[in-house]
Amino acid sequence: MTRDRTKVIILKDKRHLSYAEYGASDGLPLFVFHGSPGSRLLFEIEDDVAIDLNLRMISVDRPGYGLSDRQKN
Repeated sequence: MTRDRTKVIILKDKRHLSYAEYGASDGLPLFVFHGSPGSRLLFEIEDDVAIDLNLRMISVDRPGYGLSDRQKN
């Protein structure tokens, strides 16, 4: 069953940074990063594999992608 695992944090400069967590919630943390184009949702299909390997995959939306605000110039 798919569940929403997206979280958003607000940075010091007021931008939003979104990320999702997949796999075992108490597993070994592993940061994964999408290419361009892409988003935090790309790794949802690896959820079962991450659970089997006891990994907690943390997938961050890069600035300007998904729910993350782009960097201001």
